[in-house]
Amino acid sequence: MLPIWLVIGDTPPSRKGPPSMLNRKTMMAAAIAGFALVGSAVALAQTPPTTPTPPDRDAMRLQMRANMCAEAPARLAGRIAYAEVKLGITDAQKGAWQTFATEARAAAQPMLKLCDTPPANTRGDAAAELAQRERFLTASLESTKAMRAAVEKLTPVLTADQRTKLAEVVRMSGRGGMYRHGGMHQHGGMHQHGGHGMPPTNTPAPTK
Repeated sequence: MLPIWLVIGDTPPSRKGPPSMLNRKTMMAAAIAGFALVGSAVALAQTPPTTPTPPDRDAMRLQMRANMCAEAPARLAGRIAYAEVKLGITDAQKGAWQTFATEARAAAQPMLKLCDTPPANTRGDAAAELAQRERFLTASLESTKAMRAAVEKLTPVLTADQRTKLAEVVRMSGRGGMYRHGGMHQHGGMHQHGGHGMPPTNTPAPTK
């Protein structure tokens, strides 16, 4: 180990006689500074890392629901346009198709109206949870019935090939038509997220 006078750059103490007062003060200052540095390092090592704040899942669900509701009209319009191109609607069928498109948009309204009422927190209240599910399922049933009526009215003007394609569109949307919200499954043949099925549009199920 190097002598302290080499570390701090001082002149070596005389081997004879006691060290000067200046050298004593210098050595004491160096020792105090060393202890201070060591103490700071120990304190830093003992400081626990900051734990990141966990995300608010309820807030995330509400935001996701709000985004889906905001996108619903555009998705509905996109699905109707997709079906028109998929089926290859002719000029002679335009009138019937426009009627169908109007009725399809109307059929989606019960589901879209669910977006008008923010979901309540039903944790710990079984009756409220079931009531919220009932509202969703009732709206889904109303939309499905109205959509079926619109399809039945359109079907007579379609060719056999177009009917097959329409059935494929409905079946394709049904494969993805399932919501999972807190253990709740919503199987609604034409209610899927992000696909090209027919309306009703993808309105989110109640959020707990």
